Amino acid sequence: MKKMKVSTILDGSHSLMNDVVVGTARLLEDAEIVLKIDDLLKERGITQQDLALMTGMRIGTVSQIVNGKGISFNKVQLLAIMVALQVSDLSELIEFRLPPETKEKFDNNSQEWKETREMPFELKELYRDNALKATVNKLK
Repeated sequence: MKKMKVSTILDGSHSLMNDVVVGTARLLEDAEIVLKIDDLLKERGITQQDLALMTGMRIGTVSQIVNGKGISFNKVQLLAIMVALQVSDLSELIEFRLPPETKEKFDNNSQEWKETREMPFELKELYRDNALKATVNKLK
């Protein structure tokens, strides 16, 4: 199991993402992304090399995904890994862990949004701020 702080991922992605995307994602900087592929490989008694052969991916790509070294991987790669390891739920490969207070806030906001069909105030502010930042960036 490989745990990665979102803040660490964001610090390494600045040159690849626009500032608005990174700034929005930074609201989750205390969260963790947990990669579980290495545990699945051990459980099944196969190596990264075996997974590479089973999926058709380069061993270097598999290694980066398993060890969380690459900053991204695509949906097709995840699907190929799901097939190769015979998992039926993406959460068996990767998990996103929010701090408890953030999870509670998100759950409450989500429930409110569903019930009222109105965006929570905090998100309205984020929407407005990001729209303004995106507009300013286009003018640069």
